[in-house]
Parts: sequence; C-alpha cells; structure tokens
Amino acid sequence: MEIFRKVQNQFRFGNSRFDGPLLYGMFLLFGMGLVIMYSASVIPAEREFTDPNYYLNKQLLWGLVGIFCFLVFSQIPYQFLVRWSFLFSVISLLLLISVFIPGLGKSVGTSYGRSFNRWIQIGGIQIQPSEFSKISILLFSSYFFYNFDFKKVKWDRKKIVSIGLIFSTLVLIVIEPAFGTTIELLLVLFFFVLLAGFPMKRLFILGASVLPLLVVLVTQVGYRKKRLEIWLDPYKFRFDEGHQLVTSFRAFFDGGSFGRPVGSGYAHRYLAYSHTDFVMASFVEDFGILGFSIFLLIVVFLFVRIYFLLQRLKDKLGFFLGAGILILFGFQTILNLFVVTGIVPVTGISLPFLSYGGSSLITIFILFGILANITSKENLVL
Repeated sequence: MEIFRKVQNQFRFGNSRFDGPLLYGMFLLFGMGLVIMYSASVIPAEREFTDPNYYLNKQLLWGLVGIFCFLVFSQIPYQFLVRWSFLFSVISLLLLISVFIPGLGKSVGTSYGRSFNRWIQIGGIQIQPSEFSKISILLFSSYFFYNFDFKKVKWDRKKIVSIGLIFSTLVLIVIEPAFGTTIELLLVLFFFVLLAGFPMKRLFILGASVLPLLVVLVTQVGYRKKRLEIWLDPYKFRFDEGHQLVTSFRAFFDGGSFGRPVGSGYAHRYLAYSHTDFVMASFVEDFGILGFSIFLLIVVFLFVRIYFLLQRLKDKLGFFLGAGILILFGFQTILNLFVVTGIVPVTGISLPFLSYGGSSLITIFILFGILANITSKENLVL
C-alpha cells in the first residue's frame, strides 16, 4: 500500500516544482528513440562512414545539448521569453534568409530536379533554421493573439509589422521548401486565432478560402505533384520513388505482432531515411505492433497529461503558449505516423524525440523546457 501511495503521489498535480509524469514521458520517449534510431542507423552508418555507431554518437551529442537546453529553458520564466519574442523572430527570419546565401546555406538537389535550401553549414555543424523558427513563431504569435481583441480591432503599425513578420517567416519556409513545417505552423496559428475569440464561422470561411492556394501548392509544384502520384499508387513506382513507402508498408507487415530479431529486417537494409523520417517503420519491424502500441500509449499519456496541466494554469498567456506547444507536438507526431503508414503523402517531417537530427531534437527539448516552466507548480491552481 505504501508503494501504491508513493506512485499515486507522483501523479498528483503540483507534487513537485516540475511535473514528474511530464518529465518521465519525455525522457522515456528520448530513450526509446536512441534504441530505435541506433537499430535503424547501423547499416547506413556502416555503409556511409564505415562506423556503425556514427549516427548514435551524433544523436547522443545532440541529446546532451538538448537536455542542457531543456534545463536552461525550464528555469527561464516564459513571460521573459515572450517579451523578447519579437527579437527572436527577427533573428529567426535572418537565419531563414541565410539558407539562400551561397557559402553559408547548403543546397541539396533531388531526383525531381528541385533544390532544397533548408540548412546552414558552419564548419562541421549543420543547422536547420526552419526547426528553430517553430520556437520563435510560437512565442511571438502566442503573445500577439493573447493581446488581440477581434471585437475592437485597431490596425496600428505594431499589428501590421507583427503580421508581416509572421507571414514573411511562413513564406521563407515554403520557399525552402519545408511544406510540412509550414502546415504545422499554420495549424498552430489557426488554433491561436480560434482561442483569441475570432468567430468560428468566419474562421472556417477564411480557412476554406486558403484551401485553393494549398491545392495549387500541392498539385502544381513538381516534386509535390510527384509525391501525390506516388501516394495514390506507390506500387506503380515501387522500383524508384515509391520504394520508400512500399518498404515502409513491408516493415509494418514483417513486424507482425511481436517483431523480428532486432536489426535483421528488410527495411533496415533498404529503407531510405530509416533512421530519420521513417524511423517508426524500422521500429515496428523490430518490435511489432506490441512495440508500436506501447509507443502510442506513452504519446497519448503525454497528450492527456499536458492537456490537464494546461487546464489548471492561472495565466491565459501561459495557456496560449502551452496549447501551441501541445498542438505542434501532437500534430507533428500524428503527421509523421500518417506518412509512414501511407495515410497522407510523404513529406519531410521528423518524429519528435525519435528521429535522428540535431536541430529537430534540440527544438523539441527547448519547447518541452518552456512547457515545463509554464506548467510548474507556482503557475497551477491546486
């Protein structure tokens, strides 16, 4: 009974300064990610760098940087971050522009004949500014819409500059292109507008008016049009561009209920991006539907825990910012799972805490650091 009471106390809101279950869930996902990513990356690392531990060592390094950032941002009052969010957004905008500067930005060609400008190369370090822009956009737009009264709209210079800054950031991310990140941020902005009290009927009319533009961006841009064709009939393209999605399907099928011997499956040898965007396919191949179900339980637990923590917040600004982080984390997770299972067309979006990649890992740790500060004991109604 004593052990049961101690466990029960751990799940009680306000039991400690930072919510224990939130931290347990976050670090459990990161730990699972290291195991999954290592299993998926051994063969590509051996093939590309003759070092099977290459990607694991780099992910551990980025993980340590991410944990350090988490500890720092969990101690900084979110009100301070929000007050300086305009400056952060300007810096983020300059970083997004720099990906197009020769010698600083790194351009990668694709089989579709399109160049992707998503990275900055500084020495041996590669940074993806669009990932870090999620932080600045969340901070700045939460503050902007928190103070926005749709019943008494006065379009002064400050509001026009603010909207221009948000719009410019989104346009640069589209041009890179990073379509998945753009959709993420648009969804967050949609919910901020909704939370700010914009009439729902008008909001859906506004959303519907944007749909034709999204359709054009998907169907008329070469590589996205090709991805749509592959999604509609991946087996038609199974020997070229559709191989990735078909191999992901096979990984889910081969994994069965309990998985195959770790690292021995077809996807580990032949699935492109098996340790990045498609890491979940490799995981299911190793651990089956049972492992996938455990992962889903942890993610759902985190969603529910964060939701109830936000319901107990004293401050409306904290609620806006926390809700934005929850929406972004939730949507990014769901979108990645939809991609690897073929529910939506392939788009380059990482799985939080699990996919290989320094920028995305550090970003999600920073966001959870901010979330830990928002939901700390002194900010909750107990």
